[in-house]
Amino acid sequence: MKKPTLCVPKALLQACAVGGIALCGWGGGVAQAQDADFTQKLSGTRCGVRSKLFSEGHDIEVNDQNEYWGVPVGASQPSNNYIGATTAALTLDLHTLTGLALGRLHVSAMDIRGRPFSNTPLYVFNQVSGIEADDNLRLYELWYNQSFWHERFDVLVGKLDLSHDFMSSDMAQNFLNASFSWPMLPDNNLYDQGPTSPLATPAVRIKYHPNAHWTVLAAVGDDNPIGAGFYNENDPWNQNQDPSGTRFHFGTGALLFFEMQYHRQDPVYEGTFKLGGYGDTGRFPEQGNAATTHKGNWALYGVADQVVAKLQGATRLGVFVRATGTAAADRNQIVYGLDAGVVLTAPFQRQNDAVGLGWGVGAPSGVLARAARRTGQMVQGNEYHLELTYQYQPYAWLLVQPDIQGIIAPSGGVPDNTGARVRNEAIFGLHSSVSF
Repeated sequence: MKKPTLCVPKALLQACAVGGIALCGWGGGVAQAQDADFTQKLSGTRCGVRSKLFSEGHDIEVNDQNEYWGVPVGASQPSNNYIGATTAALTLDLHTLTGLALGRLHVSAMDIRGRPFSNTPLYVFNQVSGIEADDNLRLYELWYNQSFWHERFDVLVGKLDLSHDFMSSDMAQNFLNASFSWPMLPDNNLYDQGPTSPLATPAVRIKYHPNAHWTVLAAVGDDNPIGAGFYNENDPWNQNQDPSGTRFHFGTGALLFFEMQYHRQDPVYEGTFKLGGYGDTGRFPEQGNAATTHKGNWALYGVADQVVAKLQGATRLGVFVRATGTAAADRNQIVYGLDAGVVLTAPFQRQNDAVGLGWGVGAPSGVLARAARRTGQMVQGNEYHLELTYQYQPYAWLLVQPDIQGIIAPSGGVPDNTGARVRNEAIFGLHSSVSF
């Protein structure tokens, strides 16, 4: 119930891939201007100016997302909510600009609008929306990217959103609930939700890609993107402690990620399988007794994305499963989480559309439950979330996504501000994404 996550929409992922530009930090190599197709953007080539700038090593991407959510059933009270986010990014191809064997320099910023609603009145562990965050205009990422050895080895250094590379499921990105993009476990257990948008942290990420089947990833960075304390009753997500996003914090501890990926190469039944974990050298408050802290933290995870059926034409049926867990119950609010779902791509032979049904669960710490019993408070159990969504893409630059979610036992059973247990929730949303 503590922290939000901002996912990357399908339209922006496609924008990142255009022309080989690593807008969000994926991959390496030098982008070729002739590969850019600006007809896929709402603004097109801007009378040739954009194409000329790209050929000279400049690329500008702007993506605008807006959502409207209604909660007619459950929670502490019915509510209607608007949230929005606009992301602008500039990537400079230093090889094209200078003629030297250099990589790319990238800077991005976010304008976040609306009022968060998952903490109150929903009282949920996992945020309903991936773009739900505190209302700020902030620096997002600032990094330099360099590839070596024919792009088999890649280095990214700067202020990074590490969720782009670690713990992610490609198929789960089709959903809007934040736990499908960044798992509930790190979202609740790490400082400031962890290094995921709209927050980024000073870090170095390396990637080794020896062949088409295997990828090895590792990263080390500061574990506290904001640099504030772990708990803040007046600002639960801590984002307002650094509203501009310009603080480069060092000092709480180091956060380390490691992940191995296997890519199943098949013209139809492709799949990706990941195993990894993270460790944190910082100090974490004990569940139920914030005056006591413990040194270090860790978690392990596994992710599977697999196409299981080829249907008519371009239609494919895929499944995903992601499991996260930790045995450090004394310092973590969530001790395990599981997300799974099915995604049908190109339904009705619409190439860019997708329909998905997803499910997830988060389990709170037993130490927290025992502390609640001792003090006579409500004991938290598991929280379950269910989502049915459809991505409709009438144009390459426009994505419209109606969405239905259900939350069973919000935060595992907690009282609202009247002392009554928060009821199960039915949530209806409409998301739009425009790539300029």
